[in-house]
Amino acid sequence: DNVLNRDVAVKVLDVEMAPAPKVAERFLHEAQTVARLEHPHIVPIYKVGRYEALFYLIMRCIDGPSLSQLLETQKKLSIGDAARIARQVADALAYAHSHDIVHRDIKPDNIMFDEFGQCLLTDFGIAKAASGQKLTGTGMSIGTPHYMSPEQARAQSIDGRSDIYSLGVVAYQCLTGTVPYDGEDSFSI
Repeated sequence: DNVLNRDVAVKVLDVEMAPAPKVAERFLHEAQTVARLEHPHIVPIYKVGRYEALFYLIMRCIDGPSLSQLLETQKKLSIGDAARIARQVADALAYAHSHDIVHRDIKPDNIMFDEFGQCLLTDFGIAKAASGQKLTGTGMSIGTPHYMSPEQARAQSIDGRSDIYSLGVVAYQCLTGTVPYDGEDSFSI
């Protein structure tokens, strides 16, 4: 950002390259959803826009690693570190849930660390607002299978408790170095 002299991250979607019109709709929904959330543990969005066939989000640039990258190198974390991460993500989720937003994709890739080691929750791309706006088809589940709650995997109605389940899976992985359930495909997981 040359005007404010700061680094930013830009997420871009080429509408013409999108596999379905719903992808562009989901992209804009992410921007509108996260733009409403102002919390120290949620990555802020600065600007949303469209230039010709490109939609873009401009957000805070997080220089630190993701929790996924941290787990690749350390395999598992201390009880204190895992508890600190879980507490910060839980605070962000409580705030989002108080604004009727369910993240629906809590996983180590979506938990980033800033230069001070603070957690920031990102990628609300499949978040669902309680307003009832539905971006998925009937009977379609979205999310990451290893971290999905059973009701989410069955494409049933969900609320903030599904995010808490997913955070529990992340905490388990932080402490043990593995996810609690694995399998050959999404169905078996």
